[in-house]
Amino acid sequence: MMIEADSYDPLLFFYLDSVFMFRELLSGRVLLLYKYQEKGMIRMPRKRRSTKSRIVKAAWNLFYKNGYEQTTVEDIINAAKTSKGTFYHYFKGKEALLNSLSYLFDQKYEALAAVIDPNLSSYDKLLFLNHELFYMIETSVDIHLLAYLYSSQLITKDKKSLSDKKRIYFKWLTEIMEEGLAKGEFKSTSTAAELMDIYAMYERALLYDWALFKGKFSLTERSDKLLPHVLDTFVEGI
Repeated sequence: MMIEADSYDPLLFFYLDSVFMFRELLSGRVLLLYKYQEKGMIRMPRKRRSTKSRIVKAAWNLFYKNGYEQTTVEDIINAAKTSKGTFYHYFKGKEALLNSLSYLFDQKYEALAAVIDPNLSSYDKLLFLNHELFYMIETSVDIHLLAYLYSSQLITKDKKSLSDKKRIYFKWLTEIMEEGLAKGEFKSTSTAAELMDIYAMYERALLYDWALFKGKFSLTERSDKLLPHVLDTFVEGI
């Protein structure tokens, strides 16, 4: 915008200068936000996280109800109420969703974190979380896919998602172990990390057994009976 010298207006110049400065500050702020986002210093918007969650949840519900082979990408897109472009933004295809089971499990833990009684003992928190997770697995995860996933984790060269220590599963449950040790509920003959390893091995072993016997027993009921014996060793010391 050109302004003639004889029509100089200080207020107009002040206004234009302010607009220019605001535009520069805004563009700088946007660039800074992108830079922080790339470095992981700020979280993705919740809408983006919830979109991925919807896709994962819809996919595993369909795998459970209709079977993996019978479920198409189009079915998943429709159930998740999203678009094809959005689906492929998060996943390369249907096969990529097989590695999202740990994400589904961690979603469950996020939901449980909002409802668990903080006054429960560490012992009872672990009983509660195990019961709720195993009930979800038993009632909404296809046992054949679970068996496939666990077996593929042994031979895959990719990142072993179920054993990723950055998962909510490992972080939160380790905190519960630390809390139990600090309050004297669990004997300090083992570290929180060691107790976490034992707990995780117990869950994997029972899931493997359940898949091996093709769900001939109730996963939830079996764990409700067995887990207290494992936790008793935490109390008495290993």
